[in-house]
Amino acid sequence: MQITNEKMSESQIDRANKKDMAYEILKQRIINNEYKPLDTLTEQSICSELGISKTPVREAFKELEKDGFVKIIPSIGCLVSSIGLDYIHEIFEIREILECAAARIVAERGDKSVFEEMLKNHESFELAEKKNIKGSVVSGFEIHTAIFETIGNSRLLDFYKNIQNHIIRIRLFFIYQFDLDKTERMNAEHKMILKTIIAGNPNAAEKAMREHLRNSQERLKSLL
Repeated sequence: MQITNEKMSESQIDRANKKDMAYEILKQRIINNEYKPLDTLTEQSICSELGISKTPVREAFKELEKDGFVKIIPSIGCLVSSIGLDYIHEIFEIREILECAAARIVAERGDKSVFEEMLKNHESFELAEKKNIKGSVVSGFEIHTAIFETIGNSRLLDFYKNIQNHIIRIRLFFIYQFDLDKTERMNAEHKMILKTIIAGNPNAAEKAMREHLRNSQERLKSLL
């Protein structure tokens, strides 16, 4: 591997900034389901809309493909990744590996006051907003993110946030198909995760997280 000390030119910096801008805009649209699964994105249409040249758009497409959001089809453009059984299984397989270990770690040595406060807020939300399905999903995301933030490993947190983008995309895709029964079960599972972490029981925390993730995956698969 060759390492150089060459500085980027102004044009290279400008291109990199435009690539990053295009990447973030397109990624957020995919996550928010503004671009639906299997929608086609073309260089020409994105260039015209964003007012930039083809090179940064092409580089943004490559970055999106690397992160699993699109598939580049030569001479056609990009296809937005589908949301099917394989996609859901892969994301949840990664989640189970990461999040079960993370739950165990924070139960062993995490700041319990963070989770005690979250449990109070979660229970208050359940009472006041029982039928707020979207709010319950957001509350769940906050719990999962807090687990990784509490560990204090910035690289692990960054990796998880990339996976979380896919989780958010999946959740938003199915949000209007979630019923109250599914939401109540999800809330109960989140509460159990919090309680086992607060109790400082790593085995129980890992078990609660694994059961929650597997149940969540089955709930999503049932909606396909």
